[in-house]
Formats: sequence, C-alpha cells, structure tokens
Amino acid sequence: MSNNTVRARMTFSFKGETYELDSVIDLEECLGEPAEAPDFHRLLTRAAGIDPYSYLYEVLESHEIEFSDATGVAAHSCRDGRFDWNRFEHDMSEAQDWPAVSVVAERILGVRDWDKEPALKAALLAAYRAGRASGG
Repeated sequence: MSNNTVRARMTFSFKGETYELDSVIDLEECLGEPAEAPDFHRLLTRAAGIDPYSYLYEVLESHEIEFSDATGVAAHSCRDGRFDWNRFEHDMSEAQDWPAVSVVAERILGVRDWDKEPALKAALLAAYRAGRASGG
C-alpha cells in the first residue's frame, strides 16, 4: 500500500438491513487518466463484496461517501468528509516533479524555503512541465 490513502465510509439501509461499508483506498492505484476521478462507490463496494449489478448497489450509489484519515499528499485533499480528487492529482504531480526541479533551482537561485516563494515555485514547475511535454 502507498503512502497516499484515504478512508471511505458509508452507512445506509436496504430492505430493513443496515450496511456499514468502511475501506482504506490506495489512491496511487486509482491514478489513471488526468482529471478522471475514480468511482469511489465501486471501489467501496468491491471491498465489501457487493455486486455492482444489484439493486443494493443502486441504493448505495445514491448515498454520499464520507472520507477521512487521508495520508501522505492526500491529506491536503480531504476536508470535512469530502475528497477533492483534482487537488490530489495536482499535489501528486507536484510531489513527483518538484524533486527534479528543486535540485537545479536551489543550486542556481539559492532559495531554500519555497513556501515563501509560491509563485516562483509554480513558474519553475510550469517551465519544467512545458519542457517535458515538448520532448525537451
């Protein structure tokens, strides 16, 4: 399991029975096409062994999932029971790209506290990604 996880929970009733689903999801396994959030309902039901073609699945799909206990980069994306997938993707991209950029930037610019220079950090990352995208 990766360092980027989130706990997904849901409680609902169907045909007089209460279901309590609870699973820790490895978010790095969910990374796919950019800006395409995973189907968290399906991931939660898979962990619970619920058939996605059942009426039970249709009922639970109408309920909100509560997210909590996020770890790693994902911790910034989990607030008030919600999970912001787009922010997580952005933060993961930055976490993957920044080590390569910071080595060169710190050597040339001498900046050590990048939290005080967010615009410069963003510009350097954008330039790095543009160069990478153009094959440079």
